[in-house]
Amino acid sequence: MESQLGERKFFLDWLRIFAFLLLILFHVGMVYVSWDYNLKSQHIFPDLELAMNSLSSWRLVLLFFISGVASRYLLEKLSAVGFAKDRTRRLLPVILLGMVVINPSQVYVELVSEGHVDSSYLDFWLTSYLLAEPYPDRIVPTWDHLWFLVYLLVYALGLSLVFRLLKPGKPRVLAVPWLIVVPAAWLSVSNVLVTDISPVTQAFFDDWANHLRWIGVYGTGVVCAAQTHFWETLRMQRRKLLAASMVLFATQLANGIYYRTGLADPFWDGVTYGVSGGVYGWCVVLTLCGFAAEYLNRPSKLLSYLTDAVLPIYVFHQPVLLICAFFVFPLALPVLAEVTILIVVTGIGSVAGYEIFARRTRPLRFLFGLKPATV
Repeated sequence: MESQLGERKFFLDWLRIFAFLLLILFHVGMVYVSWDYNLKSQHIFPDLELAMNSLSSWRLVLLFFISGVASRYLLEKLSAVGFAKDRTRRLLPVILLGMVVINPSQVYVELVSEGHVDSSYLDFWLTSYLLAEPYPDRIVPTWDHLWFLVYLLVYALGLSLVFRLLKPGKPRVLAVPWLIVVPAAWLSVSNVLVTDISPVTQAFFDDWANHLRWIGVYGTGVVCAAQTHFWETLRMQRRKLLAASMVLFATQLANGIYYRTGLADPFWDGVTYGVSGGVYGWCVVLTLCGFAAEYLNRPSKLLSYLTDAVLPIYVFHQPVLLICAFFVFPLALPVLAEVTILIVVTGIGSVAGYEIFARRTRPLRFLFGLKPATV
């Protein structure tokens, strides 16, 4: 991220890696709560949803925010046209690879477990999946967990068009309070819309409230990238931000507990939960940035490795998790053993996918959205 906008922010690279790797734990958690997910364990823990909700308030906010910051640096380096080409080259191949080659395996085990498919995997892939055979509640081929990359590609192309048409000059210095208050308000309003008006679909075209939320967060990253004083303020005020995050976390947790009593009005609970989640989520992102700027703003060999590996690991992690779950769930293991196996196999399998398939050759690096190897 080196440019006239300032030195490379290594701490954002660390946070991006942290947010992506957190997906492994989050998606393992998804098989143990009552929410819709691809496969479900026999062990369901509704109380876990409180922690999952608290995590959901900021993990994707962090990813879209960091993506916006990185996009602004790339625009400075590559120009609008070069940025559009770079994002297309890096994101489109891995989206298509995931939809055509990697995701079919998870769809297959889901459909087999539900009794919709009894053919071999190869037969399913060639004669059903690739030919878009209709299945209950599914459209194939699917991007499924890769929706983040699809949305990010579209937002990046839209940003490049804006910069191409408007040709913005030197960024204006904005007051830090505005950079704290306005994104929190945007998140709060969009959260309410998602909760009460237009639920998340991740199907792109009918996901307008979700788009409103993520475009706002992505745009915030673009704006904040050039605000050097903003990052320094977060670093200096990190302890105060942490204290505020803890208070807001308690508020959101109490809100969630009250809703579970059944006494709350669903609409107004959606409003209060959306607002508290928006303020809490943005505060956590600011807190993480402040502490990371203080303690993680330096390069390392591990950072270089993980920066290269994190996208393929993200692509592989859910199919590996679901294939593992397909074979583990029928064993009816104790929950602790089951969770341990899912986490370990998903982690090792995702890294192995990077090492064996994505890392080694130039064509495969291209398909996985990686730059050519430097050594």
